Amino acid sequence: MTKRIWLAPSAFFPAKGGVEELTLQLARDYQRRGHDVTVVVHQHPADLPEQDDVEGVRVARIAFELPGRRLGPLAVFPVAFARQLAALRRLGPPPDVVHVQCAANQVAAISAFTTMHRVPLVITTQGEVTMDAARVYQRSAQMRAVLRAGSRRAAALTACSRRAGDDAATVAARFTGCEVVANGVDPQQWTVARLPDAPVYAAWGRHVPQKGLDLLITAFATVREAVPDAVLRIGGDGSEHARLRELAGPGVEFVGALDRAGVQELLAGCRVAVVPSRLEPFGIVALEAMAAGRSVVWSTNGGLGDATGGLGWGVDPTDTEALAHAMIEANRRPVAPEVVRAHAESMSWSRIAERYLAIYDRVQRG
Repeated sequence: MTKRIWLAPSAFFPAKGGVEELTLQLARDYQRRGHDVTVVVHQHPADLPEQDDVEGVRVARIAFELPGRRLGPLAVFPVAFARQLAALRRLGPPPDVVHVQCAANQVAAISAFTTMHRVPLVITTQGEVTMDAARVYQRSAQMRAVLRAGSRRAAALTACSRRAGDDAATVAARFTGCEVVANGVDPQQWTVARLPDAPVYAAWGRHVPQKGLDLLITAFATVREAVPDAVLRIGGDGSEHARLRELAGPGVEFVGALDRAGVQELLAGCRVAVVPSRLEPFGIVALEAMAAGRSVVWSTNGGLGDATGGLGWGVDPTDTEALAHAMIEANRRPVAPEVVRAHAESMSWSRIAERYLAIYDRVQRG
């Protein structure tokens, strides 16, 4: 049966990240199955168009601002909130289900709208409670209160990893023991190249403290002592880029910002991929590496165990000696490319979409 589905992520393109990729992939999969999909997202920055199209997916941007603690915004918030609800009503007939991915500013208005129109609400935590780099939930009692209220309203609660669900439960108790629906990957977008003999390591992502690239560079110096011809190639950019360059020693190469084709090229030329995050809710990058047939050294701090299925080498990256040892071992005896590729295929977006659609059916019946 065709559904009208609103996907309500915390952010969407042109911003880039795991939540944005997840939302786009789900939207496109749902459309291929014949469903009517709209992405409803916070209008940030404010000069982005209210109505948009991203790769064939309809996007509606609404200023889901919360007032914070300032007296001025608090005083006018009832008017602003009424405008948010009016903007949601202008999108057309109420949908059959609304799915929040990564609870943020959108939750208050979405919860109120779904209550008023008796629309089932699904909320999925993506690790925002403890793993957001801005630490919004630690700083804002308002955000914590909104999440608790939204969780009480929701017909179903899920998490991208067991760790993300447990962390959300520390703020909103209804997340305790919630269903885990992992994020995914499109294996067809990734090609398995021949595994090179050269000891080349690859990492990519935002250059911010949370991603632990400084820990990786420190560990790599130890790797070079054992494997003198080792090379570490780092893709991406961000606020920590200059500092990372200062830390980098011999064998470290920075390859700049990468699109999907660039990541494929990076992976084709490496023997081992490394995801050294200080905290990672899930880690789609690990699945991308596995889809390209590469072993992964991954952080045990977060949800990467769910992403990798335990394949490869899990290690606390803050112990840089242990991280270096795992990297050396991964180079010596990498997991067979066909094994990690098979795991990635088991985590395809199509299978993830089917799990969510089953949840939608369940909450509609309920």
